[in-house]
Amino acid sequence: MSIENQASFYLRNVCDYEPNINSDIIVTESVIKGFGEFSSLLRTVYQDWRSYETSTAPSVRTKIGIMSDDLENYHNLTYTLDFLFAIALTGELCSEGETQGLRIDKAQFKTEYKNPVAFPMGMLEKYGFCFNYFKGEKAVDEYKRCDRFDAYYENGEHLIESIKLIAHQLTKQEKKKEMPAKVAFMLADYTFILAGEINQNPLQKCIMNTLGPVKELWKELVYVIQDDCGFVADSSFNPYVFPNRTVTFKKNKKTICKFGVTVDRLNIRLPLSFEVAKDLILRRESLPPSINRNIDMFGCVNCGKCEDKNNIVMVDGVPLCNLPYMNEITEDSRCLRFDVTNLDEVSIVCDIVRKF
Repeated sequence: MSIENQASFYLRNVCDYEPNINSDIIVTESVIKGFGEFSSLLRTVYQDWRSYETSTAPSVRTKIGIMSDDLENYHNLTYTLDFLFAIALTGELCSEGETQGLRIDKAQFKTEYKNPVAFPMGMLEKYGFCFNYFKGEKAVDEYKRCDRFDAYYENGEHLIESIKLIAHQLTKQEKKKEMPAKVAFMLADYTFILAGEINQNPLQKCIMNTLGPVKELWKELVYVIQDDCGFVADSSFNPYVFPNRTVTFKKNKKTICKFGVTVDRLNIRLPLSFEVAKDLILRRESLPPSINRNIDMFGCVNCGKCEDKNNIVMVDGVPLCNLPYMNEITEDSRCLRFDVTNLDEVSIVCDIVRKF
């Protein structure tokens, strides 16, 4: 395994600044240029994922499902961006001639970043940062001996000013579990940074980029579910270890279906009513294999809502629960869960959703 998938997900989710973001923050032309430099830097980092694969740890599967060496490599990547966020957060703008930089008090910096610094500093130097170290007013030759350090970026004139503004804006916002500040930073999510809002557009560029070859299937699904049926999209983001997006479509407060968005992959979870599930069973010979495999999984989930499976009805040889589902466990008794890969599957899903 490797961290290529994680890096690819982050790469495809890096945002670009758009002037139509609904924000009260006035951004200057130089800051906008800096946003462009920052987005470009992030893409460079994520495309360079092989440079973070330095672990010599034994390759053993961890409790969370990732191999131990891959987890260390993943942290190499995320700690580098955490380091950059910490210097943007704690640094004060300074200048050396016409070059703008950040002056960072080491003690304050260490309250925000508590991991080893050698690797992320080395990686940031690779991408155009340089660091000068001081003890008092005297220059010293390494981080260990300093009590403050200055950071400059040589590959762009405006990035420093912009990441300082980004960090400042993120500290002004209330903590929001759906988009932690470090995540908004590592994706350059300017909508969240400047407006404090999650972009709920299911056809936003980041989602389309992530889906890659299945994005056209997604467009058709969104057209029917959102535009035709009028259901509302609610997006959430899991940034850690196995990053993904979840787009949930709701009718008022009721969840109709959920879609998982990962690199080149679209997964659906669509709970079915008894009647819809029965209809699928009766015409299963005309259905795609993916849906037939789900029909094979219909049956009792031992939810404890009945005795001796007396709510199971046999439909054409398939055990089907006739209880209304109450939660994700009971939903599993009759639910479609598969990777969407073709228009036949999209057509079936759309037909089902139109019945809600």
